[in-house]
Amino acid sequence: MLARVVEATIGVIIARLGTAGPEETSILDVRYTDGRYVDGDALPASERWVPRTVSAFLAEDPAKGERSLTAAEQFDTTLRAEILADALIWLDFVLDVDLPDRPDVTTV
Repeated sequence: MLARVVEATIGVIIARLGTAGPEETSILDVRYTDGRYVDGDALPASERWVPRTVSAFLAEDPAKGERSLTAAEQFDTTLRAEILADALIWLDFVLDVDLPDRPDVTTV
């Protein structure tokens, strides 16, 4: 279930922002409403896991993303439930957040 929520979150981000082009890398920056960056290291483990895992897949490092998903299977039941709840909150957030229009793409 967790992998599906992560995949859905990635799918929404890509659908709304597009994928990185050649020689580019996607970076997931999260900010508070006042513009300050969210310090991922300061977040609780369950909240930190979601953006790091999604970022790994967006940065085209599927091995790192898969390791994160596999590691989550080994967490205790409470932490897994917290991660799943946080993953659903992140999915809801990316569905609702105002994002800029996709960049114009030049075609040849």
